[in-house]
Amino acid sequence: MTCRTWNRLKSDAATLLIEACRPLSDQAEALEALSSVVALAELDFTVRIVDGRLEPDLRTRPNAMNHQLARELLDLIAEFATDHVSSARPDHDPALGGWIEERGFSDLMIILLEKGAEWQTLTDLARLVANAITSLAKRSRALAHAHVKKVVVRDLPAIASTQQNLSVMAAWLLAPETSGQPHRAEILQRRLQAATIYGALSMTLRQPDITEAIDTGRPLAPLLMARHTLTVAELRALRGARLLAHTIENHTDFHVAIEELKAHQVALCEWPGRGRPEQQAAWERSAWIKSPRQHFVRPDDLGPNGQGVTDAIEALRQDLLRPIVVERIRLGGFRPNHQIGSFAQSLTLGGAKGGGQPRRLLLSGLHRAIVGPRKPKAFHEAVGIWHRRVASLSALRHERRADRPGWPRLCAPWVSPCGRFEVVALSSAADLVEEGRLLDHCVGGYYDICRRGDTQILSLREAGRRAATIEVKLGHETNDLTFEIGQFKARRNTAPLAHHHEGLREFLRAIRKGGHPVEAQAIARHRKRMRKIWDGNWHSDAMTLAHAREVFSFYLPLLPRGTPPDLDSWAESSGLNAVLDSTLAYLETGPRVEIDTYIPY
Repeated sequence: MTCRTWNRLKSDAATLLIEACRPLSDQAEALEALSSVVALAELDFTVRIVDGRLEPDLRTRPNAMNHQLARELLDLIAEFATDHVSSARPDHDPALGGWIEERGFSDLMIILLEKGAEWQTLTDLARLVANAITSLAKRSRALAHAHVKKVVVRDLPAIASTQQNLSVMAAWLLAPETSGQPHRAEILQRRLQAATIYGALSMTLRQPDITEAIDTGRPLAPLLMARHTLTVAELRALRGARLLAHTIENHTDFHVAIEELKAHQVALCEWPGRGRPEQQAAWERSAWIKSPRQHFVRPDDLGPNGQGVTDAIEALRQDLLRPIVVERIRLGGFRPNHQIGSFAQSLTLGGAKGGGQPRRLLLSGLHRAIVGPRKPKAFHEAVGIWHRRVASLSALRHERRADRPGWPRLCAPWVSPCGRFEVVALSSAADLVEEGRLLDHCVGGYYDICRRGDTQILSLREAGRRAATIEVKLGHETNDLTFEIGQFKARRNTAPLAHHHEGLREFLRAIRKGGHPVEAQAIARHRKRMRKIWDGNWHSDAMTLAHAREVFSFYLPLLPRGTPPDLDSWAESSGLNAVLDSTLAYLETGPRVEIDTYIPY
């Protein structure tokens, strides 16, 4: 192959194409284009880097650069390689198919058909061309990846482990817009230094005005402080807060975490790493960068029972806070608008740039009323008590309003051959409440997913006494009753004893071998009905203030010690009414944010 000339390769390609479709011999211009593509697929390619440039030096053997059509195709491949070293989202393939189409390939097929070419010959012709394009595309991808590696090793040896396509940050570090410029090496060094020191704010570094400041050597610290409203000490805490490898690999940075730290008014000594620089490990472990925006409690207050805390706060929002907000709107005579309607539904303010002073005041007021001076451990204990007492109450309240209470059980009660163990499928809110009461855990909070048919809860009993609770997660497809075991917990969510695990395994063997049938059809019908018409206990309208006053006592275990025993005294003495009035006043008169639809409260 390599000893033949380009002209010989192209001539052989033309012969091959004509043999596949003889009428093509009369279409000189089309034959020239197609034979160039087919011949190019037979060449050897090499790619070299050019000093100070990202564009590759593409070579072929034999040399085809003196042929115009071949050079156009090779330029497309070179552009493809350049795109891979200039962008985090390069094209998947070079635009070879588009090049052929621009030269009338579709029109050519119609012409050949009109000249009597058989459909099979046209298919053979198209296959030859498609195979050549596929081969060129595959080799182009390999060339592009090799080019990326060479450029990275040359320009940014610190990230030489980057494979194939670049991340957004890696592409920024390579400064593609400076390719061929005399000061490119200096700019690369400045960007790398900025990313090494302030990788925690990598998205900010990539903003055009900040990038310009970096490239021109202007002081960076004042710009970052102004952009994120940081003090000198706070910015110092971010120096070296992220390993360069993590900065390059991740498309997000710490700016949301920083905004939340400031919105919750967290003292610098409580920041990850206690506010000291070069604390990469502390930041990587921190809940502040692992959690989405939290509106009522600090992310580091969520602890290992994060979902339990979230559930408790959501219930409190629905049962107490939303009714209070609606009452404050009525008493204060606030004019409803999109912002007030949205706030009355969610009790959150926009978190962009931390939300500013109004959001800081709101978070502070909610924290004071709900968490108070308690430390995370005490708050989590209160959440656990709430789950055992209140989540079950919510399930019972809903079931008493349902047209068809409960859900089909997974199976009839099962008894082990030795008679020691029994497994009973729970099928109502009352069953869940009783299980939770006797084992002192929060299984009552599983009511919604049991009602939907997503989960079944089973009670494992030993010698007639409840020993542990089994969570069975059902598969997504309603007609295919597949399941897996989720949680398996004994009293107060402790681990079951070893012989309880053996009882569970005996039950599962009986189910899987068909010795103990499951109620598959009844469960499938129920799940289909729930997916069509979900009668869950959430609704968009706020509960009444009378409801909030009625259920307030059930929330006392969740609230700070010394909380007054009635809703109105709590809302007033905690400052909750005042902070809600202040937030509503801001939303009534402050800047307007367009919302497509009005959300009723």
